[in-house]
Amino acid sequence: MRPHQANTVLVVDDEPLVRDYLADVLHYQGYQCRCFSESLAALSYLSDRDSPADLLLADISMGGIELLRTVKERNPEMPVILISGLYELAIAVDALDAGADDYLRKPVKPEDVLALVKRYLDPNDGKQEREVQKALREFLDSKGRISASSPVLESLFGRLGFKRYETFRHSARVVSTCLLFGQYYGLGPDEFDQLEIGALLHDIGKIGIPRNILLKPGSLSDEEWRVMREHPAIGHRILSEFPELGTEAEIVYSHHERWDGGGYSRGLKGEEIPIGACMF
Repeated sequence: MRPHQANTVLVVDDEPLVRDYLADVLHYQGYQCRCFSESLAALSYLSDRDSPADLLLADISMGGIELLRTVKERNPEMPVILISGLYELAIAVDALDAGADDYLRKPVKPEDVLALVKRYLDPNDGKQEREVQKALREFLDSKGRISASSPVLESLFGRLGFKRYETFRHSARVVSTCLLFGQYYGLGPDEFDQLEIGALLHDIGKIGIPRNILLKPGSLSDEEWRVMREHPAIGHRILSEFPELGTEAEIVYSHHERWDGGGYSRGLKGEEIPIGACMF
C-alpha cells in the first residue's frame, strides 16, 4: 500500500546522482520529496512552518550532525535518518548523542530505504515497538533496584524500545538461558539482577549500527564485519551515562570476548573477562 501523499521526505546530499536515486525510490512508493544539495538550504526550508516535512534523510558528511541537532531542537518529533559512506565509532556515537533515529550505510538498496522510511512514517509500524518498550519498562520496574520511571533511564528505554525492537526479542530469549548459569554459579540477589539486566541489554549498541548492515540477509563483507563489531563499544558508551548500570555496562562491553583472547572489543582473555559476560 502506498503512503498518503502528505508524507514528505527531505533528502539532503551533495551528490546529484544520490539525491535523484533516493528521490526516485521514494516517489515510486508515493512519497513526496524535497531535495537539497546542502544543509543550510534544508534548514531554510524548515524555517517555514507551512513547508511540509515528515522525515529527514541526510548524508552525515553534509554537516549531518549539526543539521540533526538543529532539526531536533526545532522539531524533536521529526524522524532523522542519517546516511554515510564511511563508518567510525566516534561518528556513530555523535549521531546517537545528537538524536539520530536511524542509520544507513552507502550504498543503500531501495528496499532498505523504503523499509526504514515506512517504519517511521507508518503509524502501524510503531505499534509493536511501543509494546516492546512497555514490556521493557515493566521488566525493569519489577527488579526494584532500578525504577523504570527514573528520568535518567527514559532515554535508554526510548533507544532500545523504539529503534531496534528486534534485538529485544533476541535478548529475551537468551536471558533465560544465561540465568541458569547464574543459578548454578550461586550468584547473590544483586549479582543475579545485574546479570539479568546486562544480558537483556547486551545488544543495545546495535542501535548505532547501520540498519542495512544489521539486517543484511546474506553474508557480511570484511568491512561490514568491522562495523558490526563496534556494537559492544557503542553499548558500553550508552550505558556509561548511567552510574547505576556500571556492572551491566561491563557485561555489554565484554559479551563478545573469548577465553583465549580471540574476541572483541578489547581482546580480553581468561579471568580478565567479567564473570557475567562469561556466563552470557
